[in-house]
Amino acid sequence: MKKAELLFESYNMVIEESFNKIFANKKEDVLEVDDSYFSQVVDEDLRKWAKAPMEELDGLSPDEYFGSISDIKQLLELFKLGAKMCDTSLPRTLVDRMASYNEVAEDELLKLATDRSVQRDDEKLASSLMAISVLGEWKTERAVVPLMKLAEDLEFESNMNDEIVLDRVIETLALIGRAAVPAIVDRLNSLEDFGVLDEYFLMCLTKIEAKTLDKDAYEAVYRCLKNSFLRMKNKGFGAICLGDFGDGRAIPALRGYVQKNRDSIDFETYCDINSAVIRLGGNMDDIKIDFA
Repeated sequence: MKKAELLFESYNMVIEESFNKIFANKKEDVLEVDDSYFSQVVDEDLRKWAKAPMEELDGLSPDEYFGSISDIKQLLELFKLGAKMCDTSLPRTLVDRMASYNEVAEDELLKLATDRSVQRDDEKLASSLMAISVLGEWKTERAVVPLMKLAEDLEFESNMNDEIVLDRVIETLALIGRAAVPAIVDRLNSLEDFGVLDEYFLMCLTKIEAKTLDKDAYEAVYRCLKNSFLRMKNKGFGAICLGDFGDGRAIPALRGYVQKNRDSIDFETYCDINSAVIRLGGNMDDIKIDFA
């Protein structure tokens, strides 16, 4: 694994040098640089790195090195090592090489993504997190149910590792997108009371890019968000989710709740709902409430 360690160190160095180059060229207005520019520069430098022969790899380029590996188990060990060593994502060729094994690779990453013993080990946690992320990158539909089951098993309110895992699960379900909608919506629509985990799933629906949803899925998400707001106790959070989703049809429901509860609504909830209404293109200027 010494060669692989040197390869991943080199990978990190390229990324670091890319950022240093950007900062050097944008000394005064670096904070105004668009994220896409950072990605463009880093990606271009990594493409060059991937094609360049490395003495540490006996003259092979990183692309050639990863392409020469035909054993999925060896690729998985490289995946785990890379997850531990790499500062951000893994080398593109390694991920693509694993993807070429289709369901076999998905099975291996699903095991790693849902392995509780790995997630309880600080030294190994990164490999599980990376597996979850790659499943999202691949939009692996059959990962939805196992990942939702994993979320239910996490002790995220008392364990920092589990909180990190849950955040990654939510990000991945959102990346999977359309295929994750039915399972999440079915869960939320069946609830009588919403716990903290259910709020995570509600937030997940707002993270799915609306443009990636067909009409039926879009309507399912909107109705779920609206009905959840009407049923849940934490109205402020429900309103925030409706505001994040961005469908102006929610304005009457949000305004209606405030009007019906103007004598009992607390200031914080009112502010959350008012903010959502404004973001959706409406206002509540005509609803006067004295919070004194």
